[in-house]
Amino acid sequence: MFPSGSINTFKEIFYNHQCDVDEKDYLRFESAQKLLLRIAEVENSSVTVYDMNRKHYLVLCSRFDEMIGYQLFHNSQSNPEHLFNLMHPLDIPFVLDTIIRTFEFLDGLPANEKTDYKLIVDFRLMNSLGYYVRFIQQMVVLELDKNGQIWLILKLIDLLSAEADQEPSQRKLVNLKTGKLYLFKNDLNRPSQKLLTGRETEILGLISQGLDSKRISQRLFISVNTVNNHRQNILSKTNTENTTQALLYAKKIGII
Repeated sequence: MFPSGSINTFKEIFYNHQCDVDEKDYLRFESAQKLLLRIAEVENSSVTVYDMNRKHYLVLCSRFDEMIGYQLFHNSQSNPEHLFNLMHPLDIPFVLDTIIRTFEFLDGLPANEKTDYKLIVDFRLMNSLGYYVRFIQQMVVLELDKNGQIWLILKLIDLLSAEADQEPSQRKLVNLKTGKLYLFKNDLNRPSQKLLTGRETEILGLISQGLDSKRISQRLFISVNTVNNHRQNILSKTNTENTTQALLYAKKIGII
């Protein structure tokens, strides 16, 4: 099921990575766990924190088990590649490549820059009825060890669409301080992964303010039909079913 080379590289990264941490570090992190779980409640997101030292998850909080019909992170405690067993076969090599390239990039940075980046990638997972749903995952380096090596990885997972289409996954690696894109900039030239135009971004921003198509058309001095065409383009480019999902996607990847 997995591309042998990619999954082996993935396992080497996660199982061979060495950290210099002690019990004081774990005690210090315990105070942050409640905050992370509270964030999961407020944002209605699934939250995980993976420990690169002990090779398991310190935090596993799923918000979508009832909707998809199974425990999203079942068997994930000691098996970080578990989600690949549920993933659409066409998304697996793409997501593996994304994680491998991102980790290698971050691992090669100076310690003071490793926490400056956020990876955003979406993918399809099968629900208990045999249908695929689309999720979007954000990943950041949460903590470094005493030597500046990656120790804890934070992931936030949100539902994008309960009826995933056939569009392939998308990915972005963004510097949180500068907003610049890294590694995957060329992916944006692919037809299915274009960013929104300036006008589409403007319209999505107005939608986020609660304006309907008529009021947007009056604000921008364009026809209602033109606004609706832009709205359809926004849904197509973000691989979403409605503007609520499009807004979620745009906010997660930093468009608005």
